[in-house]
Amino acid sequence: MGFMVDADVVLFNGNVITVDDKKPRVQGVAVKGGRILWVGTNEEVRQAIGRGTQGRDLKGMTVIPGFIESHNHTLMFGLGLDSIDLTKVESVEEIIALVRERASRQKEGTWITGVGYNQNELKEKRHPSRQDLDRAAPKHMVSLRHTSAHGYAVNSLALAKAGITKDRPDPEGGKIGRDVTTGELTGLLFESPAMKMIDDIVPKPELEDLIPALGKASQRFLSEGITSAMDASVGGNDIPLQIAAYQEAVDRGVLKVRHNLAIWSEAVFDYCRFEESLKEARRRLLGLGIRTGLGDDKLRIGPFKIIVDGAFSTVTAVTYEPYGVEANDRGCGVLVIEADKLAKLASLAHGLGWQLSIHGIGDKAIDVCLDAFEAAQKSNPRRDARHRLEHCTMALPRMFDRIKKLGVIPVLQPGFIWELGDNWFRQLGKETCAKLKPFRTLLDNKILMAFSSDRPVVSGAPLLGIHSAVNQKTRTGQDYAPHEKITPEEALRCYTINGAYATFEEKIKGSIEAGKLADLVILGEDLTQVRPERIKDIPVMATMVGGEFCYQRP
Repeated sequence: MGFMVDADVVLFNGNVITVDDKKPRVQGVAVKGGRILWVGTNEEVRQAIGRGTQGRDLKGMTVIPGFIESHNHTLMFGLGLDSIDLTKVESVEEIIALVRERASRQKEGTWITGVGYNQNELKEKRHPSRQDLDRAAPKHMVSLRHTSAHGYAVNSLALAKAGITKDRPDPEGGKIGRDVTTGELTGLLFESPAMKMIDDIVPKPELEDLIPALGKASQRFLSEGITSAMDASVGGNDIPLQIAAYQEAVDRGVLKVRHNLAIWSEAVFDYCRFEESLKEARRRLLGLGIRTGLGDDKLRIGPFKIIVDGAFSTVTAVTYEPYGVEANDRGCGVLVIEADKLAKLASLAHGLGWQLSIHGIGDKAIDVCLDAFEAAQKSNPRRDARHRLEHCTMALPRMFDRIKKLGVIPVLQPGFIWELGDNWFRQLGKETCAKLKPFRTLLDNKILMAFSSDRPVVSGAPLLGIHSAVNQKTRTGQDYAPHEKITPEEALRCYTINGAYATFEEKIKGSIEAGKLADLVILGEDLTQVRPERIKDIPVMATMVGGEFCYQRP
């Protein structure tokens, strides 16, 4: 075999896992013009080496397709890097100390924000109250985002500035925290209709704030082997501004990771004015002039994202049976949008050509989501719509036939097992948890699923996600659902080719095949050969996007 052109890069002497059934394992890869020129033996790819070719002897290291992060919140994560990091705090007192320290460095009357606290991980096993935050920063507005991103803890000044009083009723689809005995405000706000009252008054970042935030996120992703991602909540405050930030970040070379942008429904739709807002939503979506698929291989418009319920950690995921640790907190969750209204909204977006991305965690919420997908297809039949069910956590066997029939793609987060599993045991009980995240059962039922992290809810490293799906262990070492273990090869497919399929891009990415984008990751060890308990510790040695090494391990 001889090549008519010289390759730009040739990798050889490697262990290349292609995720291509026709050539599962090869020794080398040749790259030209940002795409894969050839995959094959050392002898074959070396024939593409010319005077200007960058050759790299892998010395047995493993090459895989670039990881596809199918559901995360890139911009939220990047902006959160400048807030107080609460992901590792162990007590309410530690939160108070961190907020007090930040207040000492900020002008009075400004906002203090924090991200990532989890009341289940705190010594006190409770959320910080408004009184706690008043004590820490009496002359600042304070807003702390729960790790699930489905709740805020705020202080009295923030409540007052938002006009939230004891007598203010809960907004439709949201919940204002109140003391069960006195009815006094606790400072907690759950789900976006309630959280929006704070979001609306916090100073908004400008374009020049968003671009470096995307750059910081991109650097972290590349170090973890992520070459493509979907931001699952674009437009929370301003769709055009956020899309413009993504475009500018790509043009400046700040954002190297390819992105699909899911347009958040609440950016164009107000649940509190349903019928009127439904008409406005149609006009706004058409007025934006965008829909799923617009863009190129660096930046595309993705699905239309709708949130139906919350999270188990805040007792806002919608279930048929009550759950929760404390008697006062037990419940069946908060339905953000009623079933009939969801069906109408989903049908509207589907009819305008959008792929749907609907967040459903609890078993009742998943039923509501499937009803909406069914209504959308009935109102306007479309082949290969590839609607997505984000999280699909409490999927039950009785739902599988509907999922398959509707062609719905579950997008799951295996890292939740590692980071949230111990909390879920307390919230839901081990018997119920054994039925959550049914990876093995979904695959055995021939249901194609994609993997993701939902960062910043949990850590975003795909190798940790694969580790969790393969080992089914919580962070403390407890068995989660051993019967749902899958193989490293199966988990890798969920993080690569299945993720590409979920965004209609399986013909250009997701496997190492001639003609596809040269998005590759070099690993220090073979994730299919190391002991399963070591998968999360495998080093990412280099990450290539479009034929360019964008990350090299120091």
